Amino acid sequence: MAAIDLSNDQAAGLRRLFGARAPQVVAFASGREACGRTTLLVQSAAALAMAGYGVVIVDENPAPNNAVSAFGLTARYDLINVLHGDRSLRQISLQAAPLVRIVPAARAARDLDHADGETRARLDAVLREIQTGAGFVLIDSAPRRGGHLSALSLAARHLAVIVAAHPSSIKHSYELIKRMAQERGRDGFQVVITRARAKEEARAIFENMKRLAHESLGVRLDFLGASMVPVTEHIGDALVTRLPPTLDDPDTGGFVFGLRQQGLMPRSLGG
Repeated sequence: MAAIDLSNDQAAGLRRLFGARAPQVVAFASGREACGRTTLLVQSAAALAMAGYGVVIVDENPAPNNAVSAFGLTARYDLINVLHGDRSLRQISLQAAPLVRIVPAARAARDLDHADGETRARLDAVLREIQTGAGFVLIDSAPRRGGHLSALSLAARHLAVIVAAHPSSIKHSYELIKRMAQERGRDGFQVVITRARAKEEARAIFENMKRLAHESLGVRLDFLGASMVPVTEHIGDALVTRLPPTLDDPDTGGFVFGLRQQGLMPRSLGG
């Protein structure tokens, strides 16, 4: 795995900056499977950890095709157990590698759509706890019927749409962007192209999507990175250097901004 390409001074400076602000919360979402989304997320998390950043993976997917399994682990509990008050976050979290921990959340991602008010009220505090000590929180969003995203993924400040270099994937990814723009009011998206034969092909796909999204939806797409065939690269360096900075107080955090923006939390919660 390639290391993040930063000088020692750059890396140290960025780590100091992340220690003084809220973490970057990024949902990795795709319009369809078979785009290398989970592999890309796992490799990026490992690269970030190797560079000294604390990473939390929120894994919305069930075994065996999920981040938990990719690290050779098995989840006994789920984030929903924390939201129900049955377990603590420490009890359900898995230490996947040095500086990398995983919060299994397949059931929570599914059940939050129908959660009662008490469970949703706990979500604010739990998400604050999840991001404690992290430089990055990466959500592996589970594809859902109708292309909708879970409440957890909608809460992320950044949405990275993972697009395979295939007509079907491009089509479904654009539909996801369109849905998020029209139904959720999101006006900015990060895009990662995977499985392209060359970087030029990846860039051409992105430019076409960017133009269409701007002309038809009035939203902005930013190029976060690309991974060629097979998906063996990571975008750790792009996550460090290309995302808009998070300037919030660490106690507020990227999650809470998203929750309020999406109307999932009352303003009175969290200050």
